[in-house]
Amino acid sequence: MIDKAVLRTRMRQVCELIDDRTLRSVQLWAQLAELPEYEGADVVMAFAGMPSEPDTDGLFARLERDGKTLVLPRLEHAAIVPALVGERFRRGQWGIREPDGPAVECDIIDLIVVPGVAFTMVGDRLGHGKAYYDRFLPGCRAITVGACFTEQIVDELPVEPHDVRLHLVLHA
Repeated sequence: MIDKAVLRTRMRQVCELIDDRTLRSVQLWAQLAELPEYEGADVVMAFAGMPSEPDTDGLFARLERDGKTLVLPRLEHAAIVPALVGERFRRGQWGIREPDGPAVECDIIDLIVVPGVAFTMVGDRLGHGKAYYDRFLPGCRAITVGACFTEQIVDELPVEPHDVRLHLVLHA
């Protein structure tokens, strides 16, 4: 089994080479919108994409157009706090856009779109190594959907007991 740190480095390099990121991000969010889980969701937690991840601005626009409430993660004391966007974004500790709106309870979230470095089609996920989502997701009842580029799909990942398996994985 491959080492997680080695795989993270390799997958980040692969993602840096993707040159049609915007088009594929649009395709990814169209796939998401076709899911019955999306259709039935009122509150969707997404993520603000980093340069190596799908562009989430199109997702934010789709959620607004579809009348869904957008919740984003904010890091507080090394933990994810779901929050409404509020007036504007701020830069979090890792340079990621974070919401400045009020925190919300996890139980109001219907669907969570989860980023990652690599995924399997059965829902295993390799994150950035801080285990933020692995600590956050067990406290939520929401359907979880991994969102990535096809190049991030692998046959198998090193999985540890604390790793949370996602319900679905979409890729474009």
